[in-house]
Amino acid sequence: KLLYSDTEKNILNQKVEEIIKNNIREDMSDREKIKVIHDYIINHSRYDEKRAAAIKNNQDLDVQYPSHKAIGPLLNGMALCSGYSDAMALFLDRFGIKNYKIASEDHVWNLVYLDNTWYHLDLTWDDPVVSTHENLLLHDFFLISTSKLQQTDLTQHEFNPAIYVEAK
Repeated sequence: KLLYSDTEKNILNQKVEEIIKNNIREDMSDREKIKVIHDYIINHSRYDEKRAAAIKNNQDLDVQYPSHKAIGPLLNGMALCSGYSDAMALFLDRFGIKNYKIASEDHVWNLVYLDNTWYHLDLTWDDPVVSTHENLLLHDFFLISTSKLQQTDLTQHEFNPAIYVEAK
């Protein structure tokens, strides 16, 4: 079964083009474009705590938002890690920037090839859930090296470079 229907693909393509038109300038570097989109997605969405808890507890949940797909953050303002990474991948692909979605047992994020180097990009962890429900925007996982990723977190960001041969 395909994750996205043709209708969803068309809606997402229109939304991606709209966001690019309103936020990206031709004179921007790839790094600047990535930062603008990173910040846009985080500023326009929140982590879907209810759905995450339901998944963790193996509970059925009436899914109000498809937060596990790019539709969640881009159209409904709600995201799980797979929604954040799918949304970011749409823009990276549109910009012609080589990327992969990396998955560990409990998490998904983006691996991005920029300036002849592979970097990790994790919008989920840059959009933290805090007890005050304040909407924060961080850059702690914005285009960081594998060594910095491994120094920062080994619980959710399990990454084996041997699996991604092109990413060496």
